[in-house]
Amino acid sequence: MVSFAHSLRDDDICISEEVIGRLHHASEDSILDLVSTLRASERANLAMHCYRKSHLRQIGLTIATTCDLKSLVQELGSVLGGAIFAQSRRPSEEPSRLWGRPRPITLACSAGGSYPAPIDLDDMPGEQGMTGEQGMPA
Repeated sequence: MVSFAHSLRDDDICISEEVIGRLHHASEDSILDLVSTLRASERANLAMHCYRKSHLRQIGLTIATTCDLKSLVQELGSVLGGAIFAQSRRPSEEPSRLWGRPRPITLACSAGGSYPAPIDLDDMPGEQGMTGEQGMPA
């Protein structure tokens, strides 16, 4: 059973480090099982706590799917509760980032596009008198 202990304090919400650790390493189904025993207000607060942390944002939205609009609005206010409710009901925009899958690595490209062709200094007109046969200044 998941419990709210007094280990991590975020505004008026206390959540144990154990709960955060279990959520962080859990699959989507495991998260739903973990929060199934919580009251609606606790789920709404936990969803908001996770949503505020960038590395737990998707977990927060998963938890928010277990909340109705009324409980989210009651705990978080009409604007924030409504926004999290709407985001939790819409398909994820970044499916590759769900549940610990790493993002693909991209490499930088040159900003200039293509480079001009190299110039052979020996073919430059007017440069003949500057160097001798050995390429040394005259």
